[in-house]
Amino acid sequence: MAKTTSLWHPCDPDHALILRELSKNVNLPCLICELHFNGPTYCCWDCNVFLHKSCAELPLKTQHPAHPQHPALSITITTINICDKEGCHDEFCRDCNRKVFDYRCDDCSFSLDVACVALTLSPPEKEEEEEKETIRHFAHDHPLTSFPLNKPIKVECRACEQQISGPLMYGCPVCCFYLHESCTLLPGEIAKHPFHPQHSLTLFTERDFRCNACNNNTTRAAYGGIKSFIARMFRGKRYNRFLYKCNECRFRLDVQCATLVLPSDINQQLDCGTIQHFSHQHQLASFDVKMKSTGLHCKACRQKISGNVYGCPDCRFFLHRSCARELPQEMVHFLHPDHPLIFQAEPRYVVGGLRCNSCGVGSYFDFVFSCKRCNFDLDSLCALQTFSAFKEGIPTEIQHFSHDHPLTLCYSLSGSHDDCTVCGSAVIGLAYYCSTCNSPMLSNQEKRFVLHKACAELPQQLEHPFHPTHTLTLIPGQSDSSFYCDASCRYTKGFAYCCNECRFHLSLGAVPLKPTLKHQPHEHDLTHFETLGAMQCSYCGKRTYRDSYRCVQCNFTVHHGCISILPLSIKHDIHFHPLALCDKFIDRFDEQYCDACETTRRPDRGVYYCAKCNFAAHIGCVIPSVEIEETRPAQLEKVDREIASLETDIEETATNIETMPTKLEAQRKRLKELRTKRDDLAF
Repeated sequence: MAKTTSLWHPCDPDHALILRELSKNVNLPCLICELHFNGPTYCCWDCNVFLHKSCAELPLKTQHPAHPQHPALSITITTINICDKEGCHDEFCRDCNRKVFDYRCDDCSFSLDVACVALTLSPPEKEEEEEKETIRHFAHDHPLTSFPLNKPIKVECRACEQQISGPLMYGCPVCCFYLHESCTLLPGEIAKHPFHPQHSLTLFTERDFRCNACNNNTTRAAYGGIKSFIARMFRGKRYNRFLYKCNECRFRLDVQCATLVLPSDINQQLDCGTIQHFSHQHQLASFDVKMKSTGLHCKACRQKISGNVYGCPDCRFFLHRSCARELPQEMVHFLHPDHPLIFQAEPRYVVGGLRCNSCGVGSYFDFVFSCKRCNFDLDSLCALQTFSAFKEGIPTEIQHFSHDHPLTLCYSLSGSHDDCTVCGSAVIGLAYYCSTCNSPMLSNQEKRFVLHKACAELPQQLEHPFHPTHTLTLIPGQSDSSFYCDASCRYTKGFAYCCNECRFHLSLGAVPLKPTLKHQPHEHDLTHFETLGAMQCSYCGKRTYRDSYRCVQCNFTVHHGCISILPLSIKHDIHFHPLALCDKFIDRFDEQYCDACETTRRPDRGVYYCAKCNFAAHIGCVIPSVEIEETRPAQLEKVDREIASLETDIEETATNIETMPTKLEAQRKRLKELRTKRDDLAF
């Protein structure tokens, strides 16, 4: 059996990273480049660290043409906290403890993104291939060279600020200046742009500006959102941005809005027809938008503009064709059946803005349906979504078993309601709410009652393969306490399915999961879990936070990597018969021994076993340590040496306790941890 590769990396100074194959069911972000991936990964299961193979194998020190004055740049890790969730302590939240990787000069403050260094490490082109194309670009002093992007790297185009995904790009490695191939072909001047037809627009670069079409402020929107912007500001990276601007006035367009609708596009598509829509004073032209705008939205559904649209580019007014057809001028809505609701394209202004009676958001809306006599308002999105659901036969009012009052169908915008009472996650889309408990007279401290539509329709009784012996009952959760899910091995809040007889709890997030994998050493099929609580793999003994298979009935958990790498049967020189992989083995004797290393072993851990000879061995004793883990004797010897050394240090420190009390306390804490670790290994 070929050995599995391992390496040491500064992102995890305490453990070697082992090369494993992630399952196709999981899509994890690489700690270095932050791109999601599956397949080959260097990982440490104990520390929940996962790296692309290409990212993990980047050199720790390298020279770079952008900084020739000093000999080498070293990879550096800085930890920052950019999580915007109040009181967040989720162990899987990367923003709570975001690690920023870059290359820094040991002699000065110069630094480079990992992606910029990785691009210069691409393998050289073959000699027989044609020479790379070189172009000149107004925004850069050096020539730009074409090259393929054939590896997962998170590098952004300086023109459109979108991630470059290949297959071809242009760049200057010395200055870390990169462009999409298509962005090198942007027109230098646009005459009579639909957003600003009175003057020509010229392509420039500036540090900060506000786009007059989508109204985005570039100081916050640049480089993939506010979190990425904060991270870049932390590293001191700010660049000039591409824009089209008018030399005669202060009009500005970012590249995406400028290329969204060009004069040639409008002229070619005007034959598709125009309409006079009641929602706008000008005629709307029919055309297709090939790319998705980051800041321009359909006025009716508020989704980003793309595909078939009607629009007035001069006013930056757009409607999807489907929205233009479905938008009525008047509707009789079940939330206000006494009077018809009248469409208003220019809703009245009130102090603090209008408050939608469906989603509860108080703001100014582009479109609104109103009954002025009753001061009742629905923004267009809520009105259309709930009215469409009503026409499809979805109940507009239900009585939920967990609540005293009837619940009314509504549509919730992102963050407009409290979290769902059943599952605890944000309510977006169709939902049911209690108009009594959601009264505006409620204080801010009182929690409103609202349910996702899907959560409201959950059955009260459930048969589930994770607990086949009894029927599970849906029970309300307590707002001030959490429960332990026996499937995902994590504490969670909200409703749960419960078996009171067995004290078994199943979180709602685990309900859709089903056993899918037949693993020969185990009697039941296994279920894949992308994330788990603090469990240990029954084969290698390491923690199983990610990408694991589990039998909930037997409490048997194993890494996907261990299943894929461990042979079901192996011939080894420690025994003359083939050894079979077993999920566990309990000997008839009280003491459970490994017959290979003659130390005690845990009976609930997997072994390699010969039934003819009643021979059982640690998996780590049969498979070389780099392929699965260090053998128990090697780990015990290592821990014993550290304990002995630490006990000596404590004796020396204790004589100076008046001057070093903090050091002594830390040493004793570490000694306690080591002794606990030794007990686990020796059991």
